[in-house]
Amino acid sequence: MKINVAIADDQKLFRKGMAALISSFDQMSLIFEAGNGNELLQLCEQEVEKPDIILLDLSMPELNGLEALKILKEKHPAIKVIILTIHEVENFILATIQAGANGYLAKNAEPEEVELAIREVFKNDFYFTMPMLEIMRKGLVKKAPTTLETENKLTGREKEVLELICKQFNSHEIAEKLFLSNRTVEGHRNNLLLKTSSRNTAGLVLYALKHKLIELDGFNH
Repeated sequence: MKINVAIADDQKLFRKGMAALISSFDQMSLIFEAGNGNELLQLCEQEVEKPDIILLDLSMPELNGLEALKILKEKHPAIKVIILTIHEVENFILATIQAGANGYLAKNAEPEEVELAIREVFKNDFYFTMPMLEIMRKGLVKKAPTTLETENKLTGREKEVLELICKQFNSHEIAEKLFLSNRTVEGHRNNLLLKTSSRNTAGLVLYALKHKLIELDGFNH
């Protein structure tokens, strides 16, 4: 299945390099590139073929990445967004995930990681590296409410489903593991999104970290 990708970054050389890299990946095609947030939003409106995933730089002129992300998620909630950044700062990470970002990629990442991030977000709705998760955990634990409040909010089954989501199992795999139907798992996933006020799976991962419902070593399956 082909993955349509778009990129928004004001540094032309970096953008062109990323565009060439993405076009070289199997079953992946770069459908457009933008130099700022406004241009990105215009292209998303104009183009008949919408991107599945957008690689979005945070610091751009005219309309920065965070503002563009908020508008994008209102108008096109199905489009997934990976933030490109040189700032691995916890408040940046938290703000963008709360605004609906699906993952994070450092601008000095290896080409293999760029491909992995796009494929993971396309398949599982989120992608975080271990260093990013560590930064998020440190920033979140400071702000976490009491665990008891969390305990009461989620049922035992919902916690099981949440843990498997964090371990990057998809709904079908979770259904098989827990001997449930796909529909039941999707029901649990929707309840988790509602109960935790999360916009997407990346938000659920954030919630699980914040409330210590999963340890970092549990993220590799």
